[in-house]
Amino acid sequence: MASVIIISTFPDKKTITNIAKQLVERKLAACVNITKISSIYAWKGKIENQSEYLGLFKTTKKNLRNLKKELQRLHPYDVPEIAEINPNSINKLYLKWLTESTI
Repeated sequence: MASVIIISTFPDKKTITNIAKQLVERKLAACVNITKISSIYAWKGKIENQSEYLGLFKTTKKNLRNLKKELQRLHPYDVPEIAEINPNSINKLYLKWLTESTI
């Protein structure tokens, strides 16, 4: 089974924590790493400099479509970032745990 990491940014810790818990409980993600970041971006003709929270949603190819669909549905942003990273390599024990956690 292949692993996938979805990255997405959120406006605050409460929002990402709530969404992460829902997706892990539903076994769409095995784990979500959350970290505070600073983002500089163009939005509606202005340059923004905001604090956000970055989520790394770890899942399997099997759950990818449903995870992205639910993340899009739950996300508070008008234009959420939902980017897919496909690792070329992952250690076997971690992949085993990830797979078992999303069945």
